[in-house]
Amino acid sequence: MKWQQINIVIKDIGLEAVTGILNQLGSSGVIIEKLQNRLKTEDNFTGVDSGSLDIDSTCVKAYFPKDRRINEELEWHLNRVQDVFNIKYRIYYNEVQDENWEQTWKEHYHMFKVGKRIVVKPAWQDYQAEAGEVIISINPGMAFGTGIHASTRFCLYFIDKYLKGNETVVDAGCGSGILSIAAGKLGASRVFAVDNDEIAVKVAKENIFLNNLQDKIMVEKNDIIRDIGNFEVDIILANITAQVLGEFIPQAAPVLPEGGYFFGSGIIETQWEEVKSRFIEYGFIIEEVLQDAEWIGAAARKNLICK
Repeated sequence: MKWQQINIVIKDIGLEAVTGILNQLGSSGVIIEKLQNRLKTEDNFTGVDSGSLDIDSTCVKAYFPKDRRINEELEWHLNRVQDVFNIKYRIYYNEVQDENWEQTWKEHYHMFKVGKRIVVKPAWQDYQAEAGEVIISINPGMAFGTGIHASTRFCLYFIDKYLKGNETVVDAGCGSGILSIAAGKLGASRVFAVDNDEIAVKVAKENIFLNNLQDKIMVEKNDIIRDIGNFEVDIILANITAQVLGEFIPQAAPVLPEGGYFFGSGIIETQWEEVKSRFIEYGFIIEEVLQDAEWIGAAARKNLICK
């Protein structure tokens, strides 16, 4: 079988919209990497002068069966992203043989460490944990949620630093389940992993089983903004978007006890002040802010009785 490899080069502000479009169109997976890193290792942009590309952008690589006719629909969606965010994108198409597809995936995932304890590794890679390390095995069906992206790493860092043990945790928009797994392995007594996407729920369940945490982590397809009031929770994990965070914070604030934590990520730098104001308005103190390029993550602690 032949596969079509689609390479989309875009500024980080449009990254989540692009990955969402590709997943909605039925991509067999996406790989996300900074363009400057990719140009050092491969030349996949057939017939394109790499000097004409903005190396500060991000490349999103996706795979579709060659016989899937999605190019016109994809470019229609990308044009809308371009208009909404006032940014340019570039798209390039390559053909990949079936026998190379799985190996291509694996070449882009490597073990890495976050914080003092968390080690994230591909499921197919062996690793002997050193003293104090906590190993998370991930079989990536989606790159957004493997820990590679800054927004996911921010939340992993916050979990490692602030989770003390025996907390009840809600992972809002759980994706691959990596944050839920980290919370479970670092001592949370119970984790509720919630996503409104069926594929994400399926992938999360598989990864949770892979890490032998199915008795501690409950996964469900649901609208967490609407239903957060049904949970008693000590920590909320929300690696989503600034817009969704703005809607979620007012609903989540009454649920968290004083001293409870809200870890928010997926925030573009230009949107941070608005999210920060939302946290403060609803009784949170900003404990810590992390930034990598245009991306920001924040650890907020509930301090006041919310209005």
